[in-house]
Amino acid sequence: MENPVLFNVKNGVATITLNRPDRYNAVNQELVDGISSALIKCETEESIRSVVITGAGRGFCSGADMSVFGDEVTPEQRSQYIIDQYQPLINQFFSLKKPIIGAINGTAAGVGAAFALACDFRVMSDQSGILFAFVNIGLGPDGGASWLLARQVGYSRALEIATSGKKVTGQKCLELGLTNRIVNQDEILSNAQEWAADFAIRPTLAIGIAKEDMFYAMNHSLNEAIAFEAKKQIDAFKSHDLKEGVSAFIEKRKPNFLGK
Repeated sequence: MENPVLFNVKNGVATITLNRPDRYNAVNQELVDGISSALIKCETEESIRSVVITGAGRGFCSGADMSVFGDEVTPEQRSQYIIDQYQPLINQFFSLKKPIIGAINGTAAGVGAAFALACDFRVMSDQSGILFAFVNIGLGPDGGASWLLARQVGYSRALEIATSGKKVTGQKCLELGLTNRIVNQDEILSNAQEWAADFAIRPTLAIGIAKEDMFYAMNHSLNEAIAFEAKKQIDAFKSHDLKEGVSAFIEKRKPNFLGK
Protein backbone atom coordinates (compact mmCIF):
# COMPACT_ATOMS: atom_id res chain seq x y z
CA MET A 1 0.00 0.00 0.00
CA GLU A 2 1.34 3.43 -0.95
CA ASN A 3 2.32 5.73 1.89
CA PRO A 4 -0.72 7.88 2.81
CA VAL A 5 1.56 10.85 3.55
CA LEU A 6 4.61 11.70 1.46
CA PHE A 7 7.51 13.65 2.93
CA ASN A 8 10.24 15.40 0.97
CA VAL A 9 12.92 17.90 1.96
CA LYS A 10 14.76 20.19 -0.46
CA ASN A 11 16.80 23.32 0.30
CA GLY A 12 15.43 23.62 3.81
CA VAL A 13 11.79 23.23 2.70
CA ALA A 14 9.79 20.18 3.81
CA THR A 15 6.85 19.27 1.58
CA ILE A 16 4.12 17.16 3.20
CA THR A 17 1.69 15.61 0.71
CA LEU A 18 -1.60 14.02 1.70
CA ASN A 19 -1.51 10.96 -0.51
CA ARG A 20 -4.89 9.25 -0.81
CA PRO A 21 -5.90 10.71 -4.17
CA ASP A 22 -8.39 7.91 -4.91
CA ARG A 23 -10.31 9.07 -1.80
CA TYR A 24 -9.73 12.79 -2.42
CA ASN A 25 -7.24 12.55 0.47
CA ALA A 26 -9.98 11.74 2.97
CA VAL A 27 -8.70 11.59 6.54
CA ASN A 28 -8.24 8.18 8.13
CA GLN A 29 -6.02 7.11 11.02
CA GLU A 30 -3.01 6.51 8.75
CA LEU A 31 -3.29 10.04 7.37
CA VAL A 32 -3.52 11.56 10.85
CA ASP A 33 -0.48 9.55 11.99
CA GLY A 34 1.44 10.44 8.84
CA ILE A 35 0.87 14.17 9.17
CA SER A 36 1.77 14.05 12.85
CA SER A 37 5.01 12.15 12.17
CA ALA A 38 5.93 14.57 9.38
CA LEU A 39 5.39 17.60 11.63
CA ILE A 40 7.55 15.99 14.32
CA LYS A 41 10.35 15.63 11.76
CA CYS A 42 9.91 19.28 10.81
CA GLU A 43 10.22 20.25 14.46
CA THR A 44 13.27 18.15 15.29
CA GLU A 45 15.39 18.50 12.14
CA GLU A 46 17.28 21.81 12.20
CA SER A 47 17.88 21.67 8.45
CA ILE A 48 14.14 22.11 7.88
CA ARG A 49 13.24 25.79 8.14
CA SER A 50 9.84 25.99 6.46
CA VAL A 51 7.00 23.65 5.51
CA VAL A 52 4.53 23.22 2.65
CA ILE A 53 1.42 21.03 2.95
CA THR A 54 -0.56 19.97 -0.11
CA GLY A 55 -2.77 17.20 -1.44
CA ALA A 56 -2.09 14.62 -4.14
CA GLY A 57 -4.38 14.42 -7.15
CA ARG A 58 -7.35 16.69 -7.79
CA GLY A 59 -7.93 18.10 -4.33
CA PHE A 60 -6.46 19.04 -0.99
CA CYS A 61 -8.68 17.04 1.39
CA SER A 62 -12.32 15.95 1.36
CA GLY A 63 -12.61 15.68 5.14
CA ALA A 64 -13.00 12.64 7.35
CA ASP A 65 -13.20 9.23 5.71
CA MET A 66 -16.55 8.10 7.10
CA SER A 67 -15.65 4.47 6.43
CA VAL A 68 -13.28 4.74 9.42
CA PHE A 69 -16.28 4.54 11.72
CA GLY A 70 -18.01 1.19 11.76
CA ASP A 71 -21.66 0.66 12.60
CA GLU A 72 -20.76 -0.36 16.14
CA VAL A 73 -18.96 2.88 17.00
CA THR A 74 -21.05 4.99 19.38
CA PRO A 75 -21.51 8.78 19.09
CA GLU A 76 -19.50 9.14 22.30
CA GLN A 77 -16.63 7.15 20.81
CA ARG A 78 -16.65 9.31 17.66
CA SER A 79 -16.56 12.41 19.84
CA GLN A 80 -13.62 11.04 21.84
CA TYR A 81 -11.79 10.24 18.60
CA ILE A 82 -11.95 13.93 17.63
CA ILE A 83 -10.44 14.92 20.97
CA ASP A 84 -7.80 12.18 20.94
CA GLN A 85 -6.70 12.54 17.31
CA TYR A 86 -7.63 15.91 15.80
CA GLN A 87 -6.94 18.08 18.84
CA PRO A 88 -3.25 17.15 19.26
CA LEU A 89 -2.69 17.23 15.50
CA ILE A 90 -4.07 20.75 15.05
CA ASN A 91 -2.02 21.87 18.03
CA GLN A 92 1.10 20.57 16.26
CA PHE A 93 0.49 23.08 13.46
CA PHE A 94 0.59 25.96 15.92
CA SER A 95 3.35 24.67 18.19
CA LEU A 96 5.75 24.21 15.25
CA LYS A 97 8.07 27.22 15.38
CA LYS A 98 8.51 27.25 11.61
CA PRO A 99 6.19 28.72 8.97
CA ILE A 100 3.65 26.38 7.34
CA ILE A 101 2.25 27.22 3.91
CA GLY A 102 -0.83 25.39 2.66
CA ALA A 103 -0.79 24.76 -1.08
CA ILE A 104 -4.54 24.32 -1.36
CA ASN A 105 -5.14 22.52 -4.62
CA GLY A 106 -8.86 21.94 -5.15
CA THR A 107 -11.19 21.87 -2.15
CA ALA A 108 -10.38 21.69 1.56
CA ALA A 109 -13.57 20.28 3.09
CA GLY A 110 -14.65 19.25 6.57
CA VAL A 111 -11.67 18.57 8.81
CA GLY A 112 -9.57 19.20 5.69
CA ALA A 113 -10.72 22.83 5.98
CA ALA A 114 -9.40 22.81 9.55
CA PHE A 115 -6.03 21.53 8.27
CA ALA A 116 -5.93 24.26 5.64
CA LEU A 117 -6.85 27.03 8.08
CA ALA A 118 -4.33 25.75 10.64
CA CYS A 119 -1.55 26.57 8.16
CA ASP A 120 0.09 29.94 8.73
CA PHE A 121 -0.36 30.96 5.09
CA ARG A 122 -2.31 29.64 2.11
CA VAL A 123 -1.85 29.67 -1.66
CA MET A 124 -4.95 28.95 -3.78
CA SER A 125 -6.28 29.26 -7.31
CA ASP A 126 -9.73 30.15 -8.61
CA GLN A 127 -10.44 26.41 -8.57
CA SER A 128 -9.53 26.06 -4.88
CA GLY A 129 -11.96 26.48 -2.05
CA ILE A 130 -12.86 26.06 1.61
CA LEU A 131 -15.98 24.00 2.28
CA PHE A 132 -17.55 23.57 5.71
CA ALA A 133 -19.35 20.44 4.56
CA PHE A 134 -20.31 19.34 8.06
CA VAL A 135 -23.81 20.81 7.93
CA ASN A 136 -24.55 19.04 4.65
CA ILE A 137 -24.63 15.71 6.47
CA GLY A 138 -26.13 17.00 9.70
CA LEU A 139 -22.94 17.68 11.66
CA GLY A 140 -21.42 20.70 13.34
CA PRO A 141 -17.77 21.69 12.73
CA ASP A 142 -14.97 19.72 14.37
CA GLY A 143 -11.20 19.59 14.48
CA GLY A 144 -11.05 23.22 15.60
CA ALA A 145 -12.60 24.41 12.33
CA SER A 146 -15.00 26.82 14.07
CA TRP A 147 -12.21 28.37 16.19
CA LEU A 148 -9.96 28.81 13.17
CA LEU A 149 -12.62 30.26 10.88
CA ALA A 150 -14.16 32.66 13.40
CA ARG A 151 -10.78 34.19 14.21
CA GLN A 152 -10.03 34.81 10.55
CA VAL A 153 -13.32 36.21 9.29
CA GLY A 154 -15.32 37.12 12.43
CA TYR A 155 -18.34 35.50 14.06
CA SER A 156 -21.13 36.41 11.64
CA ARG A 157 -19.29 35.55 8.42
CA ALA A 158 -17.92 32.36 9.98
CA LEU A 159 -21.41 31.27 11.01
CA GLU A 160 -22.74 32.05 7.53
CA ILE A 161 -20.02 29.88 5.96
CA ALA A 162 -20.52 27.07 8.47
CA THR A 163 -24.31 26.95 8.03
CA SER A 164 -24.51 27.48 4.27
CA GLY A 165 -22.75 24.25 3.33
CA LYS A 166 -21.44 26.03 0.22
CA LYS A 167 -17.85 26.21 -0.98
CA VAL A 168 -16.03 29.51 -0.52
CA THR A 169 -14.12 29.76 -3.79
CA GLY A 170 -10.55 30.95 -4.09
CA GLN A 171 -11.26 34.54 -5.06
CA LYS A 172 -13.79 34.94 -2.26
CA CYS A 173 -11.25 33.41 0.15
CA LEU A 174 -8.83 36.15 -0.91
CA GLU A 175 -11.45 38.84 -0.25
CA LEU A 176 -12.23 37.39 3.19
CA GLY A 177 -8.60 36.91 4.17
CA LEU A 178 -8.79 33.10 4.08
CA THR A 179 -5.94 32.89 1.60
CA ASN A 180 -2.84 35.00 1.04
CA ARG A 181 -2.40 34.41 -2.68
CA ILE A 182 -4.35 33.42 -5.78
CA VAL A 183 -2.25 31.91 -8.58
CA ASN A 184 -2.85 29.70 -11.61
CA GLN A 185 -3.97 26.18 -10.72
CA ASP A 186 -0.78 24.59 -12.04
CA GLU A 187 1.39 27.02 -10.06
CA ILE A 188 -0.05 26.46 -6.57
CA LEU A 189 2.60 24.04 -5.31
CA SER A 190 5.56 25.74 -7.00
CA ASN A 191 4.48 29.15 -5.71
CA ALA A 192 4.11 27.81 -2.17
CA GLN A 193 7.51 26.11 -2.35
CA GLU A 194 9.18 29.27 -3.67
CA TRP A 195 7.62 31.23 -0.82
CA ALA A 196 8.79 28.59 1.66
CA ALA A 197 12.29 28.71 0.15
CA ASP A 198 12.39 32.45 0.88
CA PHE A 199 11.41 31.74 4.49
CA ALA A 200 14.14 29.06 4.66
CA ILE A 201 16.92 31.65 4.25
CA ARG A 202 15.42 34.10 6.71
CA PRO A 203 15.79 34.15 10.53
CA THR A 204 13.76 31.06 11.43
CA LEU A 205 13.96 31.68 15.17
CA ALA A 206 12.50 35.19 14.79
CA ILE A 207 9.75 33.89 12.50
CA GLY A 208 8.92 31.24 15.09
CA ILE A 209 8.77 33.88 17.80
CA ALA A 210 6.40 35.99 15.69
CA LYS A 211 4.21 32.91 15.20
CA GLU A 212 4.11 32.28 18.96
CA ASP A 213 3.34 35.95 19.62
CA MET A 214 0.39 35.99 17.22
CA PHE A 215 -1.10 32.78 18.59
CA TYR A 216 -0.76 34.02 22.16
CA ALA A 217 -2.23 37.42 21.32
CA MET A 218 -5.42 35.86 19.94
CA ASN A 219 -6.37 34.64 23.40
CA HIS A 220 -4.94 37.24 25.80
CA SER A 221 -5.18 40.92 26.69
CA LEU A 222 -2.96 43.65 25.27
CA ASN A 223 -0.86 43.91 28.43
CA GLU A 224 -0.43 40.13 28.58
CA ALA A 225 0.62 40.11 24.92
CA ILE A 226 3.20 42.85 25.50
CA ALA A 227 4.66 40.92 28.44
CA PHE A 228 4.76 37.71 26.40
CA GLU A 229 6.50 39.48 23.51
CA ALA A 230 9.09 40.90 25.89
CA LYS A 231 9.77 37.46 27.34
CA LYS A 232 10.18 35.89 23.91
CA GLN A 233 12.60 38.64 22.86
CA ILE A 234 15.11 37.20 25.32
CA ASP A 235 15.59 34.25 22.95
CA ALA A 236 15.99 36.62 20.02
CA PHE A 237 18.56 38.75 21.86
CA LYS A 238 20.68 35.65 22.46
CA SER A 239 20.48 34.38 18.88
CA HIS A 240 23.13 34.23 16.19
CA ASP A 241 20.70 35.72 13.68
CA LEU A 242 20.16 38.92 15.69
CA LYS A 243 23.90 39.53 15.85
CA GLU A 244 24.20 38.72 12.15
CA GLY A 245 21.26 40.93 11.23
CA VAL A 246 22.60 43.92 13.12
CA SER A 247 26.13 43.41 11.73
CA ALA A 248 24.82 43.11 8.18
CA PHE A 249 22.76 46.28 8.61
CA ILE A 250 25.78 48.24 9.90
CA GLU A 251 28.08 46.82 7.22
CA LYS A 252 25.44 47.37 4.50
CA ARG A 253 25.51 43.77 3.30
CA LYS A 254 23.05 40.93 2.91
CA PRO A 255 22.71 38.92 6.15
CA ASN A 256 23.50 35.21 6.30
CA PHE A 257 20.87 33.87 8.66
CA LEU A 258 21.31 30.36 10.08
CA GLY A 259 17.88 30.08 11.64
CA LYS A 260 19.17 30.04 15.20
